[in-house]
Amino acid sequence: MGVMTQPSLVRWREWNDASFVEAKTQDKPVLLHIGAVWCHWCHVMDRGVPGDQTHTGVYSNPQLAEYVNEHFIPVRVDNDQRPDINARYNQGGWPTTSFLTPDGDVIYGGTYFAPGQMRQLLPQISKYWSGNKAELLRQISERGETDLADASGAAGPGAHQVSELPVQQIVDRVGAAINRGYDQHNFGLGDGQKFPMSDAWAFLLATQHPDNEHLDMVVNTLIAMGTRGMFDLAAGGWFRYSTTPDWTVPHFEKMLEDHARLIPVYLQAIQCCRVARPNQAAVLEKIVRASLQYLETTLLHDADGVTYFAGSQDADEVYYALSLAERAALPAPFIDWRMYADWNALMVPALNLAARVLGEPRYHDLAHKLLGTITRLCVNPDGSVTHAVNFENGAPMPASLRGMLGDQAAVACALFSLDAAEIALPLLAFAQRALAATDGGYYDYPADPAARGMLRVRIKPIFDNAHMADALLIAQYFGATDAGEYVTAARRTLAAFSEEYVRYREHGAAYALACMRASAQPTEIMIVGTAEPCASFVQAAFARYDAWRLVRVLDPARDAAFIADRGYPVTRTPVAFVCRGTSCSAPIYDPLELIDMH
Repeated sequence: MGVMTQPSLVRWREWNDASFVEAKTQDKPVLLHIGAVWCHWCHVMDRGVPGDQTHTGVYSNPQLAEYVNEHFIPVRVDNDQRPDINARYNQGGWPTTSFLTPDGDVIYGGTYFAPGQMRQLLPQISKYWSGNKAELLRQISERGETDLADASGAAGPGAHQVSELPVQQIVDRVGAAINRGYDQHNFGLGDGQKFPMSDAWAFLLATQHPDNEHLDMVVNTLIAMGTRGMFDLAAGGWFRYSTTPDWTVPHFEKMLEDHARLIPVYLQAIQCCRVARPNQAAVLEKIVRASLQYLETTLLHDADGVTYFAGSQDADEVYYALSLAERAALPAPFIDWRMYADWNALMVPALNLAARVLGEPRYHDLAHKLLGTITRLCVNPDGSVTHAVNFENGAPMPASLRGMLGDQAAVACALFSLDAAEIALPLLAFAQRALAATDGGYYDYPADPAARGMLRVRIKPIFDNAHMADALLIAQYFGATDAGEYVTAARRTLAAFSEEYVRYREHGAAYALACMRASAQPTEIMIVGTAEPCASFVQAAFARYDAWRLVRVLDPARDAAFIADRGYPVTRTPVAFVCRGTSCSAPIYDPLELIDMH
């Protein structure tokens, strides 16, 4: 289960102290290459396209590789393994090609450079470094002081007026941006290449109007994504994006992250359509079942007590142009068998929802096994989460990167989704200790006094902060003694972005959804009884769509204190209660009645 190696004549180093010490000792710039195992143009830059003289490799070219090895310290970074580096150095896509000082500051950068471009660029950078070093370092020093001041934690929006989160304004602005970008003819957002944009469709489902206009937009887009070239009609699964407005010509890599985010949206749309739009619900269900089958048959490792999904499957235009029978004769595109904590964590609630909406209990069992592996291999005693696990000869080898905000939030939400609050709460406590900013919100990774270059600048990503706010909002409903502190932290986190979100337009949908949840009480469905007798009640709890719902199965013995604290009159089981705020329904003993209650 190793990682695909790239044919290259360049003597690549890792991003570590030794590489930068070598650069400083030899007085050479660093050539930073940020790629990914699924990235088509990264492969082209490495080895070219066989038979295509217009796209020959850069790093497999003997002359170019020799020049790089002699005049630069080449450092290679995988985007999926080091999202912290990618977040700061990415030049607008993959591959990213950046030239750095020996201290890690950017001299110049871009994305894909063809061999002819690199023949000119490499000596220009080398000459520029040699002849303008003092002035360049002075400019970088001034720029760096500004960057560090901006990230120092000075008071910003939301630092004082936490309670004044303009939720309706946020919802209206994000909704207007989605409406403006909607393609009435081809569906999806924009009139060029199309990305899945799962958060935008989740947002529209949560803000449906009586005229069903938003539901039409969502369903039409989901069906287009699942019946045209964006979807692998032979083997199932979504490709990363469409290069054309009509979803017909995809970029062929398949990403676990995309599946983990899209599956819940499809399931929620099925919930919305089953009664009034059964034909559309059937199409959506066919698509989501095919995607789950792809994940199970191609990306799932489930053996020797280890259950997880691989991170991605590589693009291969020739392979995916074949029928399923023709593909069987060829080796499948490369699979990255590393385990990423955040993407696998996103699959836990996705599988749990699939079990309920599709009536497939095995997905609930798989969610439990997956969460068990994440907890065992990625959750550390101090509450930090290890970002990735490599497997060498079948043995797990956790990477050194830990405590990333996206991992903390995703794993905490996964734990809450399967009622494992006792493990989730320490993850939130770690985030508060190591990631919280003085002016609200959270940084993307813990402070590192030895960080180099742009890693010295701590950033607060709006998307990961919205996910952390969701985790904090959920935490308050698990009987924690400091529940009020979680709510305050969530609202303060969201308030910190109450001006910045505007520039994200439709990409701010996840933030707007978190704001909506922060301003409303969820529908709490509490089911008391042992697991098997409660199955029909759990199924009923998920029969209809609800944008903000928490479902828990309470064991009369294990959860006796919580049941008593809530004052639920439990005379016989199974029994359900539907609560909103401090108001709860009378005991419900019939699953059909539960469906009508929410």
